[in-house]
Amino acid sequence: MKNKDKDCQCPIRTKIPAFSAKLTQPQTPGRNGVIKFDKIVTNIQNGYNPTTGIFTAPVAGVYLFSYTVVSAAGKYLHVYLSHNNTKQQTTWMKGSQYETGTADIILILKKGDQVAVKVHGSNTVYSDGRNLFSSFSGFLIAQ
Repeated sequence: MKNKDKDCQCPIRTKIPAFSAKLTQPQTPGRNGVIKFDKIVTNIQNGYNPTTGIFTAPVAGVYLFSYTVVSAAGKYLHVYLSHNNTKQQTTWMKGSQYETGTADIILILKKGDQVAVKVHGSNTVYSDGRNLFSSFSGFLIAQ
């Protein structure tokens, strides 16, 4: 037997902002350049723009963001998550092989706030069309 709460003020799932995007090819955005994760997996409320690589919060609330990036073999890679052009989370990789870095962060956003993953220097983020190693995701946790 299912219990239904008629007073529930829960948002409908199709209204909850959520996105996930992958990188299909290596990218060198330049110093403090935005990584443009170009293959959209999910984009509920269309907050993520694959052309700019920027998520713009369609509603205010608490959001979880996650990114995974891969460095080119033997190359240095330093990326960070930016909230309204302020560095919030940094990932650094350097090894003799392809190195993977991942980070998660919870942020309180206002409607219109922008979040992106940026490259600190002139480094290359590795991915390919078959394996889709690098990704960026986020979703609303609470309003």
